[in-house]
Amino acid sequence: MKKTHVFNPEHVAVLEMEERKLWQNPDQILGIVDIKSNFVAADVGCGSGFFTIPLAKKVTKVYAIDVQKEMLEILAQKIHKQKIWNIELVLSKENEIPLDDENVSLLISVNTLHEFGDKEKMIKEMQRVLKPKGKAVIVDFKKEKTGFGPPVAIRVSKAQAVSLFERKSFKMEKTLDLPFHYALVFSK
Repeated sequence: MKKTHVFNPEHVAVLEMEERKLWQNPDQILGIVDIKSNFVAADVGCGSGFFTIPLAKKVTKVYAIDVQKEMLEILAQKIHKQKIWNIELVLSKENEIPLDDENVSLLISVNTLHEFGDKEKMIKEMQRVLKPKGKAVIVDFKKEKTGFGPPVAIRVSKAQAVSLFERKSFKMEKTLDLPFHYALVFSK
């Protein structure tokens, strides 16, 4: 099993900068999937909530899941300040999603695929927690030099990502090319 590479919470300002919306816009990315207001969703590797909060405005409930307590504490302050009541913070362990089977209609995971120590186990976990016909939106860095982000050596190419998910019986539905990232929509 490969070592997990986890984002350093001391650099949270990078996740929060307004310019990020220019190259990784939550509305654009969430717009590639048909989101229903009655959905229960999960943001796996939610970090400081850059995608969690916009997603919470579209669905009934969001599980904001992260392995780092510090990230969840930052998100807790934001949701308290903004008075958002449909986000549940969930501290997870490495390579697990602590939700019941077939619990969510939509799962998003942004800039995390390259971080998972056991990618196959995490994809199997995603499969487990998604309802039948549920959707998974996976966004990660292209496997090329972008001037920022994780080392190219640990990045997962779009083709590798598709192969990993298809081996776990996911069906690829859509792709979106972004300046530094790819976005993939899979159905269970």
